[in-house]
Amino acid sequence: MLLKLMLLAFVALFIGRILFAKKLKEMGRAADRTLNLCLIAIAIYLALQALLFYAV
Repeated sequence: MLLKLMLLAFVALFIGRILFAKKLKEMGRAADRTLNLCLIAIAIYLALQALLFYAV
């Protein structure tokens, strides 16, 4: 269940980043950097989960 929620959050943040790229630039580097770090953290978590799931 947690994996599904993380995947939905990743997809939502990724699509939101694409759709609101101009607005993020107006908000400044801090907002863009925060979103990037959040996306990277979720991607690493999902990759580790996939690795553990398919390794067995």
